[in-house]
Amino acid sequence: MAEKVLEQLRIKLKEGLTEAVIKNLLDDLRDKKVLGNEKIEEIVQKTKPRADQARDLIDGVSRKGTKASEIMLACLKDRDNCLYDNLNIDSHLAIPERGATCSPAPAPHSTTDKQNNLDKVYKMDNPRGLCVIINNENFVDPEKKRNGSQNDVDSLKAIFEFLGFLVEVETDKTADQIKALMAKYSKDARHGDCFVCCVMSHGNETGVEGCDEQICPRDDITSPFDGVNCPALIGKPKVFFIQACRGCGMQSKVLVTDGAGASRNQKSGKVYSIAKDSDFLIALSTVEGYVSVRDKYSGSWFIQSLCKHLKEGSKRGQDILRILTNVNNDVSREEGIIEDENNDIVDAKMTPQPQFTLRKLLIFKAPKGQAAASKQKKTG
Repeated sequence: MAEKVLEQLRIKLKEGLTEAVIKNLLDDLRDKKVLGNEKIEEIVQKTKPRADQARDLIDGVSRKGTKASEIMLACLKDRDNCLYDNLNIDSHLAIPERGATCSPAPAPHSTTDKQNNLDKVYKMDNPRGLCVIINNENFVDPEKKRNGSQNDVDSLKAIFEFLGFLVEVETDKTADQIKALMAKYSKDARHGDCFVCCVMSHGNETGVEGCDEQICPRDDITSPFDGVNCPALIGKPKVFFIQACRGCGMQSKVLVTDGAGASRNQKSGKVYSIAKDSDFLIALSTVEGYVSVRDKYSGSWFIQSLCKHLKEGSKRGQDILRILTNVNNDVSREEGIIEDENNDIVDAKMTPQPQFTLRKLLIFKAPKGQAAASKQKKTG
C-alpha cells in the first residue's frame, strides 16, 4: 500500500525533497483536502529546517492511510518527476488502476521494468571516460591574469577523479591550440560512456579567449564531438562546463521568493536514429552579455558551486539537471562587489545558464563505497 511505500522511502524522500517542492506538495494536499491549514502551518514553521518539514509532511500523510498517501505520491510525480524516478516509486507501488480488477500485480522488479528504467538513464560504467580541463590563467597582457583559477582546477580534478574519470589538465593555450586540442580529444581511443570538458578563461558572447587573447568560438569547442565528427560518442553524453565572461555587463539584483520547477524524461527504442547534436550539455557560467565572477583567492563562483553540488548530488543519485538547478540557485544568491571596466565599484550578481540536448537522465553516481558512507572576486 502507498503508506508503506512512504514509510519505506522515508529517509530518501526526506533527503531529496527541496523547500520549493515541499511548499507545492502542501498546496496540492490542501487543495485535495488531504491536509488542513492548521497541519500545514505546523509543518512549515519558519524556524523548522527543511529536513524536519519533509519528515513531518511524510509522516503526517502516511498516518492518514492509503488514499492520502496515493494522492501525495501522484502529486510528487507531477512536482518532481526526477526524484520520483530516481527512487523508483512506480516499481514500489502495487496499486491497481481505479475500476480495474484486482488481478495479481506484476513483480515490482520485472525484466521489463528494469529495461524501461535503463532506457531512461545514460549508461555510466567504470572507467567512465575522459575529463579534459583547459585552464587559461596567464595572458599576453599580465594584467589579465586569472588569479584563483588554480583552485578551480584542483576542485574539478578532485571531483571528476572521485567520479571515476580519467582527468587531463591543459594550461595556457592559444585559441588555435584549444581548437586543435578538441580535434585531438575527439579522436581519442580512451573514450568511455561519457566525455567531460571544462574550459576556464576570459571570453565574450561568441567564445572563450586563448592566452594569445584571440577568441576560440564555442562551436569549435563542442562540434568536434557531435555524431558526425566523433562516432565513438554517438548516443553518449558530451558535457561542457565553460567558465568565462560572455560580455561586460553586470546582472541586476532583484528581490525574490522561492518558486518551483519540474523535470521530464523520455523513453527510447531498440533501433533508431538521432540528430547529430543530441546528447550535449553545455553549462555556461553566466548568461549572454554579462560577466562571470571569480574570486582571486578562492576561485570562481560557478566552478566552486558546481564541484560542491556534484559531490553532494552524486552521493544522492541526483541527475545533472537537478544538480545544475541547485548550482543556479546557489550562485544566483551569492553576494559580492567588483571593480568594473570603468573602475567603479558595483554589486556582483550572476546566474549560470545550462543548455542541453540530453535525451535521458545523466547521473554521475558516486563510487559505491562513497555513496554508502554518505548515508551513515574578480571577473573572468
